[in-house]
Amino acid sequence: MLFKRIVTVLIGAPFVIGAIFAPMTWVFKVFVLLCLFLAFIEFFNIVSLKKADRAFAVGLSVAHAAFLLFCPENGRWQLFELCAVLFLSFGYFCVSPKESSEGTAQKIALTALGVLYIGTFGAMIGLLRDREYGIFWVFALLAMTWLNDTFAYFFGHKFGRRKLAPKISPGKTVEGFLGGYLGTLTGFLVFWFLLRNDLALWKGLVLTVAVGIAGPLGDLSESLVKRSFHVKDSGNIIPGHGGMLDRIDALLFTAPVVYFFAAFMR
Repeated sequence: MLFKRIVTVLIGAPFVIGAIFAPMTWVFKVFVLLCLFLAFIEFFNIVSLKKADRAFAVGLSVAHAAFLLFCPENGRWQLFELCAVLFLSFGYFCVSPKESSEGTAQKIALTALGVLYIGTFGAMIGLLRDREYGIFWVFALLAMTWLNDTFAYFFGHKFGRRKLAPKISPGKTVEGFLGGYLGTLTGFLVFWFLLRNDLALWKGLVLTVAVGIAGPLGDLSESLVKRSFHVKDSGNIIPGHGGMLDRIDALLFTAPVVYFFAAFMR
């Protein structure tokens, strides 16, 4: 399992790094959108939407994420698009053929959840590249999030005793959570030294605390959804890592934290 993870990282890393360093920011955004597209498919498979409903939900989700990634930053347009998402979600299920209306409200809620949870949070990964020092922020985000996961895994296996959220994810421990924070701190410091910007170190340390909490919360949130539908893994598209949603679940929660931090610290 560990060998598969390492091989996958070695193969995938050049594509991720190349997309981040691409001089045209739209290249990285398209890369993010493709990853989100796979995550949308997995999410709507998990929640067991029927084929036609799933196709609608994935299409609406991709359109929402693309709008956020490529539209100008204008609060009025984004509010308009959010209203459109909800109108379309209700409209589709109101007119789609069905034998009974039973469970329709749940389908609307699940569609809106997938669009907003993965689409909105996920788009912020790509939007980070547009910010001043965008390359630094993207690398810091990925390093803080994924090293948190890696450190938590090894610390949890080595020292884990007290369960963090046993009803949702029995394997997660308080010791693993604390070890994960060390990974977050390490990830930030590495890229703070390598891609130095004018961010004060103490502010970065505040950021690591927020990311150290948001990352495990994102992981637990996906586990909660999967457990609700009795699903173990979101998919198997990434050898050793499971599905795309399994790979980015923590990123979906850390990306907004880093995005707004970068915006307010500008």
